[in-house]
Amino acid sequence: MTDALVAFLKARLDEDAAAIPTGLPDWHSPGSRVVLAEGFNEYDVIDESLKAMLERDESLMPFGCVAVTDYDADAKYIARHDPARTLREIEAKRRILRAHEKWCEGRCEAKYPDGGFDAAHYWSIKALAAVYDGHPDYLPEWRP
Repeated sequence: MTDALVAFLKARLDEDAAAIPTGLPDWHSPGSRVVLAEGFNEYDVIDESLKAMLERDESLMPFGCVAVTDYDADAKYIARHDPARTLREIEAKRRILRAHEKWCEGRCEAKYPDGGFDAAHYWSIKALAAVYDGHPDYLPEWRP
């Protein structure tokens, strides 16, 4: 079961990474309902009319504006989850998988069914995969 779970999680991480556009700068929000690419500031955009302009012409996105929302908190949330952070999170999960493969050799659940380090490590892989429980290939026995 471990091999299938690890393969499932690797495939989902690969899909997540492939969905991220390359070459995008870090994002930030100056607190004006706008999410901007690094290197742009709130004076580079006209806040009042920006949303209407973007609704008419999405080609403005490459010129510094990533998103516009009605709430400052939403803009800060979007900026916090920029592509660079998402790629770092994917790499961190891949490192956990590599450690799992090194230490458990694909049989954690069989080596220590009553608990211990390997069982905890296996549980952590199940917890990482649980994010994808809506995927058609996710198996109910993988639930942590």
